[in-house]
Amino acid sequence: MSAVLNTLGVAAACDRETGAAIANMENCLKYSPLQFELVGHALVIGYAAQAAGFIYFAMTMNMTKGRNYQLCSIYGMIVMLSAFLLLYNQWAAWEDSFVLNADGLYVSGGVKLFSNGYRYLNWSIDVPLLLLQLVLVSGLEVGTGFNKNLQVTTSGLLMIYLGYIGQFYENPDSMVPLIAFGVVGTVAYAIMLAIVLQCLSHAKKNFKTESAKFKMNLVFWIFLIFWTIYPISYFMPVFSYTAEGVVVRQFIYTIADVVSKVIYGIILTQICMDESDAAEEEKDKHEE
Repeated sequence: MSAVLNTLGVAAACDRETGAAIANMENCLKYSPLQFELVGHALVIGYAAQAAGFIYFAMTMNMTKGRNYQLCSIYGMIVMLSAFLLLYNQWAAWEDSFVLNADGLYVSGGVKLFSNGYRYLNWSIDVPLLLLQLVLVSGLEVGTGFNKNLQVTTSGLLMIYLGYIGQFYENPDSMVPLIAFGVVGTVAYAIMLAIVLQCLSHAKKNFKTESAKFKMNLVFWIFLIFWTIYPISYFMPVFSYTAEGVVVRQFIYTIADVVSKVIYGIILTQICMDESDAAEEEKDKHEE
């Protein structure tokens, strides 16, 4: 009886007739064992990478000198911890939300629904901190840095919350709300990206070492490519409302999370080390 009620509950959550908010498409599809395992593995890679990043930032925090550089490492640790907790819970929810049916396919069990909405709530913590890391490393003056951080944080949060609302409307029969929120959110992202590129340009002018300038170029490409592929996952129900689409979506999320958080943070830390060492060498020369 309970299994029947659970099935009816999933059907109601995935009802397309009203055009109103429905469950994420992950809950409304059937998966082969391979597809189900691939999504689970993508989530495991994601949270394992964040755990490794946390350890890295903890071990390298004292290898840089200067308040801003050490704050950058601390913010990196907060981002890694936040992302780890989220992705671990996403993996647990994926494992708990589906059951194997008589046809050998995984379907939503109906006890609880899998939700991508938690990602957006996590990003509302991570994105401001990731952007603040960049502002700190850029060497902007206090007043200018505060204004830039406020601008990128405001546009970044607007992008996130519009996406959060939009993901409740993954209805393949009525995609207008999903697309509308996504398009407006993408405009907010474009504004944020323009401000970030200004910070990157300013940072390269301030850096003393060529290695730091080269690594900041890598940060540029991370923003341009790996932050920009997030909207592909958001719009996946429009492109491919299928089990294959879910697998691709979760792998895009994982790749973007690993590169835009872990790799991005490591590169910024390496920049801090380069600039910190250069400052120490310059100080030693003056003392001599």
